[in-house]
Amino acid sequence: MNELEKVLDLIRESKKILITSHQNPDGDALGSMLGLGLGLEKIGKNVKFYSKDGVPEILEFLPHSDKIVSSINEIEGPFDVAFAVDCTGTNRAGKEFEDYARSDNCKKVVIIDHHETSDSSADLHLLDQTASSTGMMIYTVLKALDIEMDESISQNIYTTIVSDTGSFSYSNTNSDTLKVAAELVQGGADPSQISQALYENEPLRKIELLKLVIPTLDITENKNIASIFVDKDMFQETGTTREDTEGMVNIPRSIKGVEVAILFRQEGDSEWKMSLRSKGNLNVAKIAESFGGGGHARAAGCSVQGNIVDVKNKVISTIEEALG
Repeated sequence: MNELEKVLDLIRESKKILITSHQNPDGDALGSMLGLGLGLEKIGKNVKFYSKDGVPEILEFLPHSDKIVSSINEIEGPFDVAFAVDCTGTNRAGKEFEDYARSDNCKKVVIIDHHETSDSSADLHLLDQTASSTGMMIYTVLKALDIEMDESISQNIYTTIVSDTGSFSYSNTNSDTLKVAAELVQGGADPSQISQALYENEPLRKIELLKLVIPTLDITENKNIASIFVDKDMFQETGTTREDTEGMVNIPRSIKGVEVAILFRQEGDSEWKMSLRSKGNLNVAKIAESFGGGGHARAAGCSVQGNIVDVKNKVISTIEEALG
């Protein structure tokens, strides 16, 4: 029995199901959560949705996102199974979820993910590195259960695809991606409305933050690595949060000749969260892994301790060595 069949059997046997995803959720995380949960509700499952950091303002348009709670205390177990979607490990969902799952509140824990890296923190791992989004994997699960893709499910899963393919512009876009997207549009997903919500709905405070971030642009001598950073003073001055940095790494990524782009975001006094993007052959997941993180070959992340100068030098040196 393969992993998909095991997951399907577990769903069929379960009555009460918890679904979560990684901290600082993006379109793939929440779209996958909601797509899976709404589908399972259609076959009579009692589903609860939990996201440590709630729903970002830009994703509040997702159908039934109001069902997601951000406090673990609002979740009443026990659950037959908990799904951690778009997570390389249960730790990505936050310590609160890990503690909750380990205290006999969840009989089984399943990870559904399309990243290159994963740990053995769950009972079952449904992994597919070739999937353009975790939502594509959710689509496969729902189809295997003969669940109809209604408008709400279609909107959520289509959002996962648009988010993780950069509106079908990244190298992970393939014929299967486009076929599924077409089916989801037939099911009620509105490409124009979703694209507008994701890319043409920025709050003014984010633009004010961007004005402070652009001057931090730094390009290496070979002009193949570009970086920007956001520190806590910028957040304070503009009244923004880490949520408002979503997508900013695409600014250095868009520069001609740049192979690797980095966004450094200050999380604490000496902690910097990094978003890495690759346009060339470099596997940035391997770079992130060397600093305790992970992700995809073209998009990954990790955290490093230190001041911004030392952190930048350390990370860029590692990338330059990898590029040769």
